[in-house]
Amino acid sequence: MVVIKNEQNISVPEYLNEQFFTETLEEGLRESKVTLKEINFAWGSNPGDNYCSAIYRVAVTFARWVDGGESPATEQLSLIVKTIPITEATQFLEDVCVFIKEKQTYTDVLPRLDILSRGDTFGAKYYHSVKTPVQTIVFSDLKVEGFSVASREAGLDWNHASLILQQLGKFHATSMVLAKKDPAIVKQYTRGMLSEDILMKSDTFEHMFGGFLKGLIKSSSSWPGFEKISKHLQRLMDNFRNVCADASRPRKGDRYVVLNHGDMWTNNFMYGYDDAAQPEVPTRAIFVDFQLSFYGSPACDLNFFLNTSIKLQLLQERREELIKVYYAAFKDTLEYARFEDIPTYEDLQYELRSRETYGLFGMFAFLPMITMPKELAQDNSIENMQDEAFKQRKMDAIFSQKFLNDHQKWALQRADSLGVFEDY
Repeated sequence: MVVIKNEQNISVPEYLNEQFFTETLEEGLRESKVTLKEINFAWGSNPGDNYCSAIYRVAVTFARWVDGGESPATEQLSLIVKTIPITEATQFLEDVCVFIKEKQTYTDVLPRLDILSRGDTFGAKYYHSVKTPVQTIVFSDLKVEGFSVASREAGLDWNHASLILQQLGKFHATSMVLAKKDPAIVKQYTRGMLSEDILMKSDTFEHMFGGFLKGLIKSSSSWPGFEKISKHLQRLMDNFRNVCADASRPRKGDRYVVLNHGDMWTNNFMYGYDDAAQPEVPTRAIFVDFQLSFYGSPACDLNFFLNTSIKLQLLQERREELIKVYYAAFKDTLEYARFEDIPTYEDLQYELRSRETYGLFGMFAFLPMITMPKELAQDNSIENMQDEAFKQRKMDAIFSQKFLNDHQKWALQRADSLGVFEDY
């Protein structure tokens, strides 16, 4: 009989049972039969950290079968179970095929990218998935391998930002090598966060993210010297869906395309710390959450990341250095693969400028959520964000924070100086 433990008394769906985890182990470990002994449930993330999914950390104890009999030796394994319940408010996730895409990425694309790279691993090990009764995917627990998530509220320092940008450069470059070997893969990854067909029919998207833009318009209209910028933001609000869709749609002038992670902010990558002399300096980085990946301009990932996940002072003082760190890793990876026609740094600069509105979206729609203190974030959900009274209370609290105001003032002034508001 399987022992079930749930010390935190969390709500666990009925289908996450003995049969589910037996099938998970048999598929993930490539075993014809295992005997499950114990299942121990815990939350896999903090309340408010994940808007679209519930994440469980599940420790399982089991025995393999050897030569037709159960082995006397038991083993333990820690798994991450990610469930993606589709409600009326999250229907746009179904429309963008997040479950199918993430499963394909873990089972097909990431293994090929790992082989094509110079010994890099870009994601966790895939174990199992089911589409019903709730879309669910099971991965290895990266925490057991020494990985942890950096603070989303504090923003990344140089060591963390530069390391993940090196990993992103390798990921983007390797995805170009894969696309050259298998051009059909590009057609399978066309829908990202700002896909036109999703934006045009999803009221949820505009209600949620447009609410943050309205909050920024309200705040910026009261900042001295920002009157003109506030009007530009109102014009963006008036054309919200078209401007957002145009930020990512393919263009004739695009210099090159890569597989974008598609959701490049702090909770979607993890760090390993292996230097005992510098325990706070990360030595490894890995990605999680590939449900919004798409082939498009590399600047979509980069501008989104630069506008959502980095300490303001670092952006102000070393933004160009960070981009050069990314490009050096990108170029080195392509040279290792003997890739012809490697994009130049000038090509990258062109892409970054042409997709500044993608970064603008990240700044007004995601930066307020990402930097939100834990006490403000606990009741965050897409469903709650549909309630106007809830959203207004939340917005007033969010936009009263000085550090967020300072970050957005700098980003808006930078965008204005570059002429970004003339892009739409």
